[in-house]
Amino acid sequence: MKISKAAILLLCIIFTLCCAACKDTAVSDTGADTEQSQNPSGDNTENNTNDNTADNTTNNGDIQTPPADNTDNTTENNPPADPVTPTPVGNMNPLTGLYDGISDAALNHRPVAVMIGNSYSALPQQGIGSADIIYEMLAEGRITRLMAIYQDYTKIEKISGIRSARPYFIDIAQSYGAAFVHFGASEPAVEQIALRDDLIDIDGIKWPLEEIAFYRDADIKASLGSEHSVSTNGELLKVAFDRQAKSLEQTDHPSAFNFSDSSSAANGNPMTKVQITYKSNHKPYFVYDQASGEYLRYQYNQDHIDGLTSEQISVKNVLILRMHLDDLDHYLDIVDIQTVGSGLGYYFCEGKYVEITWQKDAYNSPITYYTLDGKELVCKPGQTFVSVVTEDNLIEIE
Repeated sequence: MKISKAAILLLCIIFTLCCAACKDTAVSDTGADTEQSQNPSGDNTENNTNDNTADNTTNNGDIQTPPADNTDNTTENNPPADPVTPTPVGNMNPLTGLYDGISDAALNHRPVAVMIGNSYSALPQQGIGSADIIYEMLAEGRITRLMAIYQDYTKIEKISGIRSARPYFIDIAQSYGAAFVHFGASEPAVEQIALRDDLIDIDGIKWPLEEIAFYRDADIKASLGSEHSVSTNGELLKVAFDRQAKSLEQTDHPSAFNFSDSSSAANGNPMTKVQITYKSNHKPYFVYDQASGEYLRYQYNQDHIDGLTSEQISVKNVLILRMHLDDLDHYLDIVDIQTVGSGLGYYFCEGKYVEITWQKDAYNSPITYYTLDGKELVCKPGQTFVSVVTEDNLIEIE
C-alpha cells in the first residue's frame, strides 16, 4: 500500500508532539519531589554532593533525603559511648586530692595552719570555709578550738578570730609540715615552740608582727570583743613569712590522705547524722546532704557559718578520732592531748561510715589512718573535717 508524503509528514509531527509532552510531565514530577524533600534549614548541598547517594535510592529510582534534624538514631545494636572522664590537668592539692588550679609555687610551699577560736562568743569565724582541712580539739573548760589548714595561703582573703596555741595543735600542724600561725600561746605551748627547731612559728602577738602582719577588725571588735577580732590574710602572712629566717620550701609534696574516687566507706554502714558531745552546751553534729554529697556542720544548735561568705561549713570527708586527754595540774585548768601513739575512730563519706584506727609515731611525723583490717584508709577528694574527742566522749550515729 502506498502512503502519501503528506501522511508520513503528519505522523512525524504527531510523534514529536507526544515525546515533548512526556518530557514535560517527567520534569514537573521530579521538581515536586525535590521541593518536598528540601532540608528545613535550606541547605541542600548534602543531596548534591553525597558520595553514598546510591545507598539511599529506592527501587523506583527516587532519592530519599536524610532527616533534616539531629535526632539521636542510637539503637540497641549501637549503644551510646560511656562518658569520658576528663584527664586531670595541673597539680593535685595534696591536702584535698583535688585538681583545683593550685600553682607550682603553692605546691612547693609548706601548708599553713591557723589557730581559730570556737567558743559561742567567737562566732562567726571568718575564712574557715575555704580551709582544706579543719581540726577541732578540746582546750581548757572543755571548750573546743579549731585549726584551719591551707595548702595555698596566698588565696586566704581573710581569716579571723585567730587565737592562742596549744601544744597538741602544734603536733597536728607538724604532721603536715605546716607553718604554724597563732596569736599567743599557753605556757606548755611556749615551752614546746622553744624546743622545736624544725617548727616554723608565726606568733602574731609578738612585735612587730602584731602591727605589720595582723590586725584587729573594728567591726568584729565592736560586736564580739577584742580577743576575737584578730585577723590576717594571705598578703599579710607573706610579710610575716618573709621576716623569719627558715625556708618554707617543701619539695616532697606529702599527701594528707590516700585519695581515690571510691572511698573506704563505700561499702560501709549507712548514716545520715553523727553528733559529738564535748560538753552539755557543745554538741556539734554533721548531717549528710545527698544533693551535694557533702556533710553540713552544725554547732550550738545552729548552722556553722563562715562569716566571710555567709555559707555553712560543708565538707566531703569527716573523721572522728579518739585521743587520750589529761587534765594538767595548772591554775588555768589546761589540758593535754596525746597525739603520739594510736587509737580508734570513724570515717564518714557520702552517707556511709567505717571504723578506723589512727597512728602517729612522733610529734613531727605524719598522722596516718587505717581501716580495721589494716589497710590504709582511702578518702574521696575534697575538704575534710577532723574532730578529736576523748576516749569517753559520746558519739551518736544515726
